[in-house]
Amino acid sequence: MSSCGQTKKDNKKAFEFYSLVNKQIALGRPEQQIFIDKLTASLLSVKDNKVAVIDTKELQSLFDLAKTVNFKRQTNLEKISEFDSDLNYKGITMEYFKSYNGLFQNEIPKAILIFGEKSEDRFERVANLILPKLKVTKQKELALKQAQIDFETKYKELSKSQAKRTGSDYEFVKLKDFNFSTTTLKDGAKIELLSFSGGDNLSEENIYYKQFIGIDKTSGDTLRILALAPIQHYDFDKALRVGTYMIDLQIRNQMTASDKEYIIFNTNQADIEKGNYKTVFGILNFDR
Repeated sequence: MSSCGQTKKDNKKAFEFYSLVNKQIALGRPEQQIFIDKLTASLLSVKDNKVAVIDTKELQSLFDLAKTVNFKRQTNLEKISEFDSDLNYKGITMEYFKSYNGLFQNEIPKAILIFGEKSEDRFERVANLILPKLKVTKQKELALKQAQIDFETKYKELSKSQAKRTGSDYEFVKLKDFNFSTTTLKDGAKIELLSFSGGDNLSEENIYYKQFIGIDKTSGDTLRILALAPIQHYDFDKALRVGTYMIDLQIRNQMTASDKEYIIFNTNQADIEKGNYKTVFGILNFDR
């Protein structure tokens, strides 16, 4: 095989490996960020007001979800073989995951218990407990970002191999600026699709929701389903038109949207997607 042909083959394998690892990184990011934001807000609350009441039930629910997803992505990553031992991209990613899992196993449960107390030294105790660990986790995150740069630099063809959207068919609307009313939907509900928005993420710093507009085949109601982008996979051109609703994230309905949360809209389906529909958070499964 020519050197050119070998290079293309290596880059193809590198792209496949890189995509698999990055899929695991993206898998836990939204749940992780929502929990960390809430944890930070709770810490600031008891700093400003020593007798502030913290909703530890909500905090625990967000923590349980973040912990579950982070453990899952670490398990998934263990099944992937390292592609380039010199760059050690998988290994560096694993260290980042483990830094969170260590925090989730030990310090966070203790912090939640402290938040539930009535003592006036909660800020100091929680800060001393979690801030040193979060600092280590941040260092692991910076190392991961550098590893991504190093991998892309070595395998320059990656940038040419990855499909990119022009953005002309999609727009991104802040969740907090979009008026909608929420409802509940039982797991297992069958949804017949009318429209789907699945544009690419604009920034790793933000949280994106893909959306489905569909009809609940039991009630006949038209609903909007907002799905966390990294965990919702769907190809409108190839997949089935009836999905099964899963993972009712009711806790999300009770939270104030942040500046970092966006809904993806398909501008070609604006007449449908901008409609006033009851909304649920979750994902749709399209297994046959």
